[in-house]
Amino acid sequence: MIGILIVSHSAEVAHGVKMLAEQMAGSQTRIAAAGGTHDGALGTSVDLIAGAMESLRGVDGVLALVDLGSAVMSTEMALEAAGVPYLISGAPLVEGAVLAAVEAGRPGMDLAGVAAAAARALEAKGIDPPPPPAPTDNTVSSAPSDTPVAEATLTITNKVGLHMRPASAFVQTAARFPCAIYVRNLDRLDRPAGNARSILDVMKLGVLPGQRVHVRAEGEDARAAVAALAALVADNFGEE
Repeated sequence: MIGILIVSHSAEVAHGVKMLAEQMAGSQTRIAAAGGTHDGALGTSVDLIAGAMESLRGVDGVLALVDLGSAVMSTEMALEAAGVPYLISGAPLVEGAVLAAVEAGRPGMDLAGVAAAAARALEAKGIDPPPPPAPTDNTVSSAPSDTPVAEATLTITNKVGLHMRPASAFVQTAARFPCAIYVRNLDRLDRPAGNARSILDVMKLGVLPGQRVHVRAEGEDARAAVAALAALVADNFGEE
């Protein structure tokens, strides 16, 4: 049997999607959900996800569906610790969870088959799945030689890394400056360098606590921009 794990930054969203999937799939499918943090705030928690996984103990594999890219990190950590075969689906959370739950209840369905069903979720809306992304170039274009440039390597030490709330603060700080600002995770070089003003780019970096990011700013206010981002990181994004 394949279990379904639903992870959201909101506890209400996670459990609402679980209820919908259960009503569509019936009792044949085992579904777990985790959302939010221990204090009820928006975010994800490895411990809460691991706790939800307890209800899936004994399944042959787990298909996880998440709402935002930064939830992938917490989900990966919890699933690795659980020691069960798993896949994390890129399907939209609600439609993907419903289709996966229905397919998982069919006799003989394996993890790959359930994941394939979830991947077709957009077809339920008459939308073709997007084409595969083009190969990523991890290099950042060099500025002209006369353009002021500032760089810094910052170690992320807050409790959750660059998840949704810290990533949002990072992007908002970068957006105060008109210069070009690039950021890269030095401890996950498989992740592409990104635009520090883009919340999606920043969350795609997959920055965990203790990892280092390289910040490069190009423009008249480059030094001030890097200093502001360094101060934000040094203050642990205002976390206690």
